[in-house]
This record gives sequence, C-alpha cells and structure tokens, in this order.
Amino acid sequence: MSARDQVLGAVRRSLGATGAERPRLKAVEDRLARPPLGVIPARAAARGPRERIALFVEMALASAATVDVVRDEADAPAAVAAYLRAHNLAPEVRRGGDPRLARLPWATTALTLKEGRTYGDDPVGLSAAFGGVAETGTLLLASGPDNPTSLNFLPDNHVVVLDAADVGATYEELWARLRARYGAGVMPRVANWITGPSRSADIEQILLMGAHGPRRLHIVLIDPEHAAAKADGDAAVPAGSTPAGPVGGSTLAVAPSGGDDEERAPEPPPPSAPSEKQEEDEKLDEELDESFPASDPPSQTQP
Repeated sequence: MSARDQVLGAVRRSLGATGAERPRLKAVEDRLARPPLGVIPARAAARGPRERIALFVEMALASAATVDVVRDEADAPAAVAAYLRAHNLAPEVRRGGDPRLARLPWATTALTLKEGRTYGDDPVGLSAAFGGVAETGTLLLASGPDNPTSLNFLPDNHVVVLDAADVGATYEELWARLRARYGAGVMPRVANWITGPSRSADIEQILLMGAHGPRRLHIVLIDPEHAAAKADGDAAVPAGSTPAGPVGGSTLAVAPSGGDDEERAPEPPPPSAPSEKQEEDEKLDEELDESFPASDPPSQTQP
C-alpha cells in the first residue's frame, strides 16, 4: 500500500466511508461539471471592456507594480529594454518558451535572451500572462514549460507581457476561461495569481519589498486601442512603500533681504554646557556600544 493509499484510507475510516458511495461520487461529478461561482463584485463587472483595462492599470499601480502600455506587440521588446535601462540592470532576460514571447522582434534590441527555468541566479524573469483581473490589478500565470513558475518568484525583477484582450473583469471570469482553454483533466499544475511585487510587514510592521519573491513587478500591456493612459516609469513613492527619510536642513522661514521692515527668524540659543548626568549617560552609551558587536550588514533584498 502506498503512502497515498494509507492517507486516504485513514480519511475514509474517520468519515465512515468507503469512497464508492454513489451519492458522494455524484456530488463530486456535479461539482466538476458545474463549478460554483464565487461573489462577483460590481466594481469591475459593471464596466465595459475599455473601462476594465483602465481599471486594471489603476489597480496594478495601486499595488506597487509599474505598467508600460504599448500599442503593438512589436513594441514590447523595446519597452522591456527601456525598463532594464531605467533600473540600471544588465540587458539579460530569462524567459520561458511561450510562443507569444518567441515571436516578438527581440533582434531590434540589444537584449540577451535565455530560455528555460531559473535557479535564482537571473536578475530578470520574463513571462507571458494568461490574463489579468481588472477588479484588483492581478495577473494570472499558468504554469508549464512555456512559463516556468520559477520565473515568477526567484528573479528580483519580474516582467510580464499581457495582451489587453486577455483582461477580464473578475477572478471568476478568468477561472472559467482557464477551464475552457485547457479542458477537463489537462488543467495546468499551478495557476499563479500575482498582485504587485512581493512584500511583507511581519516584523514591526515595517514594509519590506521582495521578502518572498520579486522586488519589482513590471507589466508591459499590449493595448492597440490605447484605452489606458501610458503609465510613467516608477512613481516617486509607489503605493505601499516605506516613506523616504526626512530631508535635512532648516525649516525656519526667512523673509527676503532688503527693506526696513525685514523680519528675520530668531537666532537659536547657544548650546549649553552638558550636565553631569548627560556626561554619565554618554559614557554609559559608549560602554554599551563597545560591549556588543556591530550588527550584520543589511540584506540585499531590502529596497
């Protein structure tokens, strides 16, 4: 008896079932033949096709992804190359064997293309999305040799090419399309739903980009009708990112020079001599610093 048979046998014994009961088999057959639908939000379902594309771009940007909209698929390689230059990345890309990517005119760029799965040593992974969800700005990527799942999670930068015609309103619409495309019994092993780059705020609620996957997610949206306005490169502060540190310098306003009625900011008081308690505290701090080793350098996954 295999380990699988042992596990399933234990489950059947706990349920008091044999696995051959006709009502139970009929319930499974009905569910597979007619999958139940989840809740359908009206935010995306009530919009027309062109409005859905604009909503997809809006929600993708809100999730800290970046979007580049091109009118023709022939412009996609140049958009990928421009993204790499903008982030000072080497012109090397690892992609799967998806025919949608293979037919693009990569020879018009200086990019070096590698094909196949990655083992974590590629800085940029390139995938072709099965579809997009306007409701949340989410990408659906079906696993397989054409789009290895390792490209979705191991590279620090993930670039995804998406056709505007493949943008649906809701998750349920994409699930139905996936079942219709592959058919019963031949579904992909994994369906990856990706919303923005990887992030985590588990430690002291400090947001860390790239915690469990790519630090950046860039979407090249092929939209012949250009329904969505072309997105800029990177926002100054992407949604959900850690705010920049304070800028040094005085915040005291000083009126322009000249004129008798000039108002000047008050002079700061001269520093007072440190008290005995302050000197003791500083000495104690120095002793504590000397008693503990320096901390490790920051992780390379931090933004």
